[in-house]
Amino acid sequence: MRATVILAAGRGSRLGGQSKPLLRINGELLVVRALRTAHQAGTTPVLVLSHRSTEVLRTLRTQAPEELEASEVVELASSSAGLSLSFRTGIRHAADRGAEQIAVLLVDQPWIGAEALRTVLEAHQRGRITRGLIRGQPSHPVVFDREDALAAASQAQGDDGARHYLRAHRQRSDLIDLSACADDADIDTPDDLRSLAVGPGLQQCDLS
Repeated sequence: MRATVILAAGRGSRLGGQSKPLLRINGELLVVRALRTAHQAGTTPVLVLSHRSTEVLRTLRTQAPEELEASEVVELASSSAGLSLSFRTGIRHAADRGAEQIAVLLVDQPWIGAEALRTVLEAHQRGRITRGLIRGQPSHPVVFDREDALAAASQAQGDDGARHYLRAHRQRSDLIDLSACADDADIDTPDDLRSLAVGPGLQQCDLS
C-alpha cells in the first residue's frame, strides 16, 4: 500500500477564517482536487482535517462521495499545535494502515497534481527520501519509506513539519525536477486565490 497524507487542517487565518479545503479553483474544491490527485497517482489519500472539518466532510458527502469513500479521514480536535500535529497524525495513521511508502501533499498547493506525484513516487528508491524540485527549490511532493516517515513525524515540532528531518538527511534525499509539470505556489490570502485561478500553463514531466 502507498498512501498520500494531505495536510488540510490549517485555520486559514489570512483568509479570514475560510476553510482552505473548501476554496475553489476553476469551480473545483481544493479538497476534491487533492483527493483526486492522490487517487490518480495510485495511492490511498489520508486527509487530515481540523478547522471546520464537519463542514468539509458534509460537503464531500454531497459533492464527491466516491472520492470520500475511497479515502481515509483523520479529524484533529484542534489545529492550534501547528503543522507538526497534522503531519504526525497523518503519518501515523497511514503507517497504522500498512502503508510502506508515504507521500505528503498540502491541500493549498492546487497545481501539484497527479502527474507530479506519480513522477516522484516512480523515482523513489528504497532507503531514500524523494522530493519534488520546482524552480530550483525543494518542494512537495515528499515521499518517505514508512520508517523514515515515522522518524520524521517523531521529530516534528511547531510549524516545521518534516523540515528538521529533511535538513538532517539531505545526503539521502533525491530531488526530482517538476518545474515543467507542477507549481508549488500556495493559497494563503484572497489575492493568492485569484492569481492561481488562471493556472501556470503546465506541461508534462520529463525524467530523461
